[in-house]
Amino acid sequence: MKRLIALGSTLAASLLFSTAVNALPISEYNLIVEKDYKHSSAVWGRTFVGGNLISSGGEFGSRVDRDSDLPSLTVVGRIGGSNFNMLGGKLHHGSRINGQFKRQLNQGGTKVAFKKKRKDLKQQRNNIVNELKAASAEYASMGGNGEVIRNNNQVNLNYTGTGSTAYFDVNANDLFTQNSLLQLNSGDAETVVINVSTEARNSAFNYMAPNGINFGSGFNAQENDSNVGASNILWNFYDAKNLDLQDLKLKGSLLAMGANILSIGTVDGSIAARSFVQDSQVHNYTFTPPSPVPLPASIQFMLMGLAGLFAARWVRRRKATAQA
Repeated sequence: MKRLIALGSTLAASLLFSTAVNALPISEYNLIVEKDYKHSSAVWGRTFVGGNLISSGGEFGSRVDRDSDLPSLTVVGRIGGSNFNMLGGKLHHGSRINGQFKRQLNQGGTKVAFKKKRKDLKQQRNNIVNELKAASAEYASMGGNGEVIRNNNQVNLNYTGTGSTAYFDVNANDLFTQNSLLQLNSGDAETVVINVSTEARNSAFNYMAPNGINFGSGFNAQENDSNVGASNILWNFYDAKNLDLQDLKLKGSLLAMGANILSIGTVDGSIAARSFVQDSQVHNYTFTPPSPVPLPASIQFMLMGLAGLFAARWVRRRKATAQA
């Protein structure tokens, strides 16, 4: 009987919690690059590089606990270029490090470089990439429940719904135009997901326009009384192949697992991309995914009932087998 109860409880729990939204890798890492990464500035939080790292100065982990046992930088491939400074955490790497890097990595007074099995790091990379690609596709399929209003060069993203997540469906050509002023009204939403289509163009989508693109009200690093903060905003470039961000100072995290990205503008949020050339700071506002939506009590009881029926059927089969 105890085993029966345990079986029913386990099934019910699995059904109930399968609807929960788990934390994403961009909630843990400040920067994730599937392939190669060229670095010459600073990443405040933790970084995962699935290919090679080429650095020409800069720093990693400036907002990471100096004595943390977690890696602030993981590199599956080789590390080359000139030097960089590790300000917190440790380095996990799966291939060789040039001699110049070995000297730089010990500036803090402790050994922070640890060679890991490359096979294990590759598997970790594949798991992260697959999870992010699935999340991007899922967000893109949700459909927009927010309104996009353009008035001359001002674009307002307005959400008046009662749900905890605001979804906006936009085309990059309509949103990022010359001298655009982007403003956000998140209403009662806890999380804002902006699904951006670039029409899968083969050439780079270039955000560099005369006088740039400006982020107005609603796009803040910190949450306030009227709007969410950068940690609760996600730009989902689900079909992008190349993104030339130029000096776009992005507010919110950027998810573009199919894209090669060039950026010389500061980002308040996490970045996840296929490859990345960085000449700007990535500030540590990691993405907080939407909260799980509790199932109505009626559905919970239905699932528990189904679990009970499944368990009872399992017992009958066991009895029938025993009597045969």
